[in-house]
Amino acid sequence: MTHSPNQTVSKSLRAYRKFIEETAFHPQFLRCLFVNAYNHFLSGKILAEKGLITQSYNCLRMGLESEWLGLILMKDPGLGMEWAFGVGDEAVVKRLKELEKPYMIRKTLGDTPRITVKDRDEVYAALSDKSHTKLSSVARSFIPPNASPADEFIECIPMGGMRGKNNIPRILRGTATVLRFALAEIEDGLGQRLMEEEWTWKRADLVQIT
Repeated sequence: MTHSPNQTVSKSLRAYRKFIEETAFHPQFLRCLFVNAYNHFLSGKILAEKGLITQSYNCLRMGLESEWLGLILMKDPGLGMEWAFGVGDEAVVKRLKELEKPYMIRKTLGDTPRITVKDRDEVYAALSDKSHTKLSSVARSFIPPNASPADEFIECIPMGGMRGKNNIPRILRGTATVLRFALAEIEDGLGQRLMEEEWTWKRADLVQIT
């Protein structure tokens, strides 16, 4: 059965919420990092449905950052305590400062059975490219009907977001791609099964984001 992008996103969010509700977090406050990730992913869905692609992708990027840090600290509860309460020697403080850098979080997680550091970097870069402030994230080029390719125009993304029967599903396909990637990270990192179907990362799926 083929699901629409919106159905896939909703299904993934339900799986993420179920993971949070049923997992015993140690230390318990690490749950907050995954709740924060969920809230960013939910915000990404809401914004995508409004056609606000730049704002949606920024939420997805921040959601991944929160989840990745949560996965690192769940594997090292002692470091989690030090992260939360600011305790530890100079070496610990230095390590925690490193984990404030998104690229170090992605590197520290290392390769998993289905996701490599390079995969993580490319997904993050694609989201960053669409969510950072530059012309391609605030405007769209178009060629009016009956015009030549040389007559290209630039138009702002409309106030209130992009509309149209094709735009919203296209944005939601990117949202769905990121959410399934996030669920796979948890599956590989914590040995849990969250998705009903088998999932494999294909680099070609980056086109759903870009």
